[in-house]
Amino acid sequence: MVTVGIDVGGTFTDFVACAPERLSILKAPSTNPPSLAVVRGIKKLGEIDIVRIVHGTTVATNAVLQGKWAKTALLTTQGFRDVLEIGRQNRPSLYDLFCVRPEPLVPRERRLEVPERLDAQGKIIRPLDESAVRRLAKELKGNVESIAVSFLFSFLNPSHERRAREILEEEGIQVPVTLSCEVLPEFREYERTSTTVLTAALRPLVATYVADLARELGVRLLLMQSNGGIAGPEEIERNAAALLLSGPAGGAIGARFVGLAVGFPNLITLDMGGTSTDVSLIRDGTITYRAEKEVAGRPVRLVTVDVHSVGAGGGSLAHVEESGMLQVGPQSAGAEPGPACYGRGGTAPTVTDAHLCLGHFPADKPLGGLPPLSLPAAQHALLQLGKKLGLRLEETALGILEVAEATVERAIRVISVERGYDPREYVLLAFGGAGPLHAVSLAQKLGMNKVLIPAWAGVLSALGLAVADIIHAYVRSLIVSLSEAPIAAINAVFADLKNKAERGFAEEGIPEEVREYWFSADLRYRGQGFELTVPVPSFPLAEEDILKISEEFHRAHEQRYGFSRRDEEVELVSLRLTAVGHTEKPDLPKVPAAKCSALAPCGQRPVLFPETGWVKTPVYARASLGAGAELSGPAVVEGPESTILLPPATKAFVDAFGNLVAEV
Repeated sequence: MVTVGIDVGGTFTDFVACAPERLSILKAPSTNPPSLAVVRGIKKLGEIDIVRIVHGTTVATNAVLQGKWAKTALLTTQGFRDVLEIGRQNRPSLYDLFCVRPEPLVPRERRLEVPERLDAQGKIIRPLDESAVRRLAKELKGNVESIAVSFLFSFLNPSHERRAREILEEEGIQVPVTLSCEVLPEFREYERTSTTVLTAALRPLVATYVADLARELGVRLLLMQSNGGIAGPEEIERNAAALLLSGPAGGAIGARFVGLAVGFPNLITLDMGGTSTDVSLIRDGTITYRAEKEVAGRPVRLVTVDVHSVGAGGGSLAHVEESGMLQVGPQSAGAEPGPACYGRGGTAPTVTDAHLCLGHFPADKPLGGLPPLSLPAAQHALLQLGKKLGLRLEETALGILEVAEATVERAIRVISVERGYDPREYVLLAFGGAGPLHAVSLAQKLGMNKVLIPAWAGVLSALGLAVADIIHAYVRSLIVSLSEAPIAAINAVFADLKNKAERGFAEEGIPEEVREYWFSADLRYRGQGFELTVPVPSFPLAEEDILKISEEFHRAHEQRYGFSRRDEEVELVSLRLTAVGHTEKPDLPKVPAAKCSALAPCGQRPVLFPETGWVKTPVYARASLGAGAELSGPAVVEGPESTILLPPATKAFVDAFGNLVAEV
C-alpha cells in the first residue's frame, strides 16, 4: 500500500513512494506538458501497489503568469463593474515612469452589471433583477468558458448570488459558475472579486488537467493546496485558485515532518531548485501562514503557507545589466535547453555552470538522470561573461554564486527578521537540488550555527506531498468591536463552519477519529487597514476567552511590528476554521551505524573556496555515511539527487536517519 508524492518543478520532476517500511525516490527532467513526466515517472517506479498519488503542480500558476486562462465573464452589482481595474490606491511603483499595471483577467466588455443591492448589514435594498440575469444569460451562452458572480456584500447575504446561479442554469448555461460567497465570504470588494475571478478563470483549465492526468494514472489523485493540505479533485475543481501557490507548500510540509522527527521544531527552510528558491519559517513545529498573496500582480486572498520565493536557482541565468553590474536570475534556463553544461544547446552561464567550474560536483557523473555534464561548455559560457566583467574564470564563477546567495539571504531576512524572528535561534534546513550546495555559506552570513540537510534533500518537497494531511479552510467576516462581540453570534458562526467541514469530511470518507479543528480570528486595532490572525483558545467560546484573545493579539502585534497598544480598541474582522484530516505517516527509516566515526573518502578532487583558493578536497558518497559518521570541511558529499558542500572550518555528523547536521 503505497502513497506517491510527485513534485513538478521547472527543471526536475521528483517522486517519493512511501510504504510503511521503506521510501523510494526518483528524479527525472520535467517535460512540456508536465503530465508527460508524471506518467513516465510512475511507470519507472515499477510494479508497486499505489493506493493514492499526491501531486503538486504549477499548472494554475503558469496559466496566470502566461495569461492562458479560460474566457471568463463577471456578473457584478450595478455600478461596480470596474472594481477589478480600480483596485487599491497602493503605489508600489510611484516613481516608475514606465510602470505597467497588469490587465484585468476579465476585459470591460465581459464585466456585466446586474441591478441589485444589499446594504452593509446584508439587508436587501434593491431585489435582484431576475429578468436582467436571464437577458445576460442569453448573451453569454456559448460565448464564454466560465462565469464569476461577485455582488456587493454577498458575504453577509448570499441569496442574490445563489439565485443568479440558479437562473443561469435554468437558461441553459453549462459552463462553471463561481460565486464569491462560496470562494471568499469576506469583506474587501477588490480582493474578493479578484480571487473569485481567478478561481473562475482557472476552473476549466484545472478540471481538464486533473481529469486527463487521473485517467492516465488510473488511481486516486489528490492535489496539494497553497495552505499546505491536500484535497480531492472535486474540491480542487471548485476552488481552483487554491493551486496557485501550492508548489512551495509541499517543501514546508516535508521540512516540518523531518524536523519534528529529529528534534528540531524551529526551522528556516531553504528550498533551492533549478528555477527558484522558496524560504519559510517553522516555529515550535507550526508552519506560518498568510491570508493573502499576489500572483502576477493580482491579489489572491486565500490562506497560504508563508513562503517567500525569489528567482535564484541552479538554472538561473547570469548576465551583465546595462549598468555593468552582474545579475543572476530571475530568468532561468529551465530543463530545455538547461544550463550550458547540460549539452542541450544552452549557451548562457548559470549557477550550475559556476558550481561545475569550481569543482563542486564532477562532470563525469550524471545529475538527476541527465547525461554526464560538459565542463568545457560551462567554462566557455563563463569565460564569455567574464570578458564583459573583466574577470577571470574563477572570479566570474565565485561572483555568480555570491550574487545568487545575496538574493536568497535577503529572502530569508524577509520571513525572519522582518516578521520579528531572529534567524540565529533557528536551524537552517536546506533541500532541493541546489540548496545543500549553498546552505553552510548562507548560514555563516546569517549568523546561524546549525544546518540540517535531510537524507532526501533533493526530493523533500515530494516527500512533503506524500505525508501531507487533508486540509480545508473556511472563513466568515464578522466585523464588530471585540469587547462588545456577542459570544452567541461568534459561536454560531464557528458552529456553522464546523458543520460545513464535517459534511465535507463525511463526503470524502474521512473517519471522525482523525479529524481536528483549529479555530482562529482576524483582529486589528480600530482604524487599521489590515489584520493579524490569532488562535482562539477553545470552542465554544466563553466570556473569559475574549480577554485571552485580546491579549494574544497584543502579543502578536508586538512580535510582528515591535509595539502594541493595549489601551486601543481591538476589532474583530473575520472568523476562521481550519479542518484537518490526519493521514497515515511513514516512519523515517534509520540508517546502519558507521563502522567508525571518521570515514575514508571515496575520492578527492580540486575544489575552489573563496577563503582558501583551490584545495584538494575529499569526496564522500552520501549512501556510505552511516549514523554517527563525522566529517570536517572542506569536503564534498555526493548523493543521487543532491550534492552537499562543506567549506573549511565546518564540522558535520550523520544522525540516526541519515540526515547530515553541520555545525557552522
